[in-house]
Amino acid sequence: MPPKFEKLRQKAEDAIKEKNTYEALQVYRTVRNRCKDESQARECLEMLYKAALHFGAQEEKTTVLDLAEVYADTLANFKIQPSDGIYKEIGEIFNLMPVTITTTPSDSGSHDLRSKFVSDVFKWSKDSSTRSFRKLRGDPKLHKIFAKVHWEQGSHNLARLHFLLANDPTLFAKFLIEYTSKKENAEEGEAQDYLAQAVLQLLAHKKLRNAQVFFAIYCRDHPDIKQVFPFKNGPLLNFIWLLLSALQLGDFNKFVYLIEKYQPVLHGDCEYKGALDKVAQVFFKVPPKHDSGFGGMFGGLLKGLMPKGIDPSKEEFSADEEMPEESKKIVDEFYKSGTVNFNELNSKADQVNPPGLIEEPVVEKMEEEPPKPAAEPSEMDLD
Repeated sequence: MPPKFEKLRQKAEDAIKEKNTYEALQVYRTVRNRCKDESQARECLEMLYKAALHFGAQEEKTTVLDLAEVYADTLANFKIQPSDGIYKEIGEIFNLMPVTITTTPSDSGSHDLRSKFVSDVFKWSKDSSTRSFRKLRGDPKLHKIFAKVHWEQGSHNLARLHFLLANDPTLFAKFLIEYTSKKENAEEGEAQDYLAQAVLQLLAHKKLRNAQVFFAIYCRDHPDIKQVFPFKNGPLLNFIWLLLSALQLGDFNKFVYLIEKYQPVLHGDCEYKGALDKVAQVFFKVPPKHDSGFGGMFGGLLKGLMPKGIDPSKEEFSADEEMPEESKKIVDEFYKSGTVNFNELNSKADQVNPPGLIEEPVVEKMEEEPPKPAAEPSEMDLD
């Protein structure tokens, strides 16, 4: 460390000993302003990280927020290259940051004070990435870090949002199983609804393998399901399994056929309709039927992670992401024979679906020639 930085470090430590928080914070800002290159910036990041740990332990919430802001600014301005060490520090700092700082009852509805830090960190991640998906969404490793912190802190909606982009379907399934199993006042079939929504949202990001692994683990381990295909009295689960099979084959005819056939299960749910419309756009280049692309609460949350000016219905999707090795093994076993006999699977589902609920679609609805898939099935199966 340069001598001038060492002197400033000592000055900051003296201020901390004297409980002069304001002086210490000013010193850290001075260190940031005097950085000339990436090497010095990394020294600054180490100081900011250790200071955040100290003030976090002292419950100095406002100071932690200030230090986090300087940390994120340093990452971006000096184009620090991502590393496991930097990611670890980001996660620990984020975990220490307060959601709100309530001083009066009227402050209780304040927005999440961490949102700027998250936004700045993802901007840095996108700017330092070369892969197309990461340039739009940020590194999946970062999403996993934020997802785990939100999970631990009980912010399940935000955790679910980040898990969709984290490329760890095994952990995502574990999270959602825990959440739906412990959810108070859960309605009958709600565990299946959460599963279906999550699978469709993964598919809307063109993450077919992630969706397959997530679905298989969730159905295997959830206490309210614990089944494999075909699912007895689980027409929604049978629909999702068959949908994954149709996408595995890259067959638009079968995709349309399933949506027509399972209308009694999907009818009236705007989340399903919007997500299926998005899946059709992503896998088969079908023009959007719904303006929103994503419905409900997740539409707003997902837009918050996009660069400004990106239209969700026109977003380019990348298939260049990888999953943990244990997830890859599961996806290899998803279709043990290596091929998909759709008609056989469809017949098995019919045998266990509730009698009279699911019927074959009217033939006339299937006459229109569908658009051809934009890519070969083998390419679409990559994440």
